[in-house]
Amino acid sequence: MSEFESQLGEVKAKLKYPSATTLATLVESLSELLEEASFTITKEGVKAVGMDPAKVAYIEVTIPYANFLEYEVPEEGVNLGANLSALSRALSRVKKTDVVTLEVSPSNLLVRVEGQTIREYLLPNLEVSSEVPEIKLEHTAHVKILSDPFKRALSDAGEFGDVVELEATENMFAVRAASEKRVEAKFLSGSASLVAIEVNERTTSRYDFNYLDKVLAMAKVADAVDVQFSTDRPLELKFESPGGMSVRYVLAPAAAGAAPAAEEKVEAAREEEEESEGEEAEAEGEEEEGGSEEE
Repeated sequence: MSEFESQLGEVKAKLKYPSATTLATLVESLSELLEEASFTITKEGVKAVGMDPAKVAYIEVTIPYANFLEYEVPEEGVNLGANLSALSRALSRVKKTDVVTLEVSPSNLLVRVEGQTIREYLLPNLEVSSEVPEIKLEHTAHVKILSDPFKRALSDAGEFGDVVELEATENMFAVRAASEKRVEAKFLSGSASLVAIEVNERTTSRYDFNYLDKVLAMAKVADAVDVQFSTDRPLELKFESPGGMSVRYVLAPAAAGAAPAAEEKVEAAREEEEESEGEEAEAEGEEEEGGSEEE
């Protein structure tokens, strides 16, 4: 028994995952959005749901139990709360052939990476709130596209601006930079990259590239990505690996007209202040008039 194993406590769940790099990519993507995450481990598999602090992005990760080489979980299941930055660092130097074992106790998490060497990390099992509202959406555009071309198109658009515009018509899907220096990638129905497209009406919406960039790493583990959106409504991305691991990512649209809205608030505040000053001046005038009468 290693020193860390002796400190672990009573093991409630033991999971062995065959692809360390896939797990590392998943944790890294989560850590870009969340500081901590709550993982629910049941007989069916592992699930994590979270929303970024700004409430702009929602992420849902599911790993079926069949993806694991070993899967020992009690009937009642186990909860694991982890600091994602620390967990990501533990997996930062893994190789594709490495195997990762996770042992969970009520107070700790033991991460064991086995390859040419065996490395162990002991992390605390944290109390993390898992109260995240379920998000269900309806969309007017449904696109399935190969992950690599989609990732390249988003990255190219991100080079020219912080906001990316998506457009879908009956036979075309476009990714472009919403800026003066425009760059655009078009995928036509029937092309090798565009697996499927179904559009109820011409759909256009804009999204913050920085938030899209946080999950582009998931393109490494999924051959294709489902892109679903409606005009000026949230974007829904679904990545699914050949083994059945899935990631659902929901992103609010970029705040179109946010600056004018702010200006309107400032103008409203200015008008309110002027009205207040006018009322004060009127009140002072009445007091002065009343003083003259008393004299």
